[in-house]
Amino acid sequence: MLIFVTVLMLSVWAISADDVLSLDTNILEELVKIKTMETKMKSMDIELEKMKTMETKMKSMEIEMERLRTENKGRVKVAFSATLSAFSLKFIGPSANATTLVYENALTNIGNAYDTNTGIFTAPVKGVYYFNFVLFNVRGMSTGVRMLKNGHHVVSATDNPPEQDTEDTASNAVSLLLEEGDRINLELWENRRVYTDGNRRNTFSGHLLFTM
Repeated sequence: MLIFVTVLMLSVWAISADDVLSLDTNILEELVKIKTMETKMKSMDIELEKMKTMETKMKSMEIEMERLRTENKGRVKVAFSATLSAFSLKFIGPSANATTLVYENALTNIGNAYDTNTGIFTAPVKGVYYFNFVLFNVRGMSTGVRMLKNGHHVVSATDNPPEQDTEDTASNAVSLLLEEGDRINLELWENRRVYTDGNRRNTFSGHLLFTM
């Protein structure tokens, strides 16, 4: 027994200080590597969580876009813009009676709610609509146009004969709540006139803002 203890003690004494330090250094290096790996794994977990969040947001955006596409497909689209005769130089009026103006040259007529033969816009659905009109005047006689809703006066635009220059314009615009089937048209006032030519300076436009 004494011999075994003696051998063990000799073996321990045989381990140098450098070997002990080397052992400690290796352990520290491994611990640092493990710590570094843990840090990297945590960073990867954070990035993975961010990617999952982004994926969730993208799915939500796709769902919303699909909803909007579906909603837009079912939405009524109405917009028109037309001018008086764009091919001939002429005066319309004067007349002792008010005259419906027919804006026969349609630049846009989405939904076909405006009739180029009658000059009448018919609301296809209940909603709020925006209308605008511009009239052109030359020296010699006053001009004036009124907008009618189902035959009743809504708004007007007028202009006296130009004095210092030979040309002038007037305009007006309005937003109206219309029921399905309501009719809008422009009417030239009694004893007034408008002038039209290829420059397309007399316009009548409108579009649906939103349904009700």
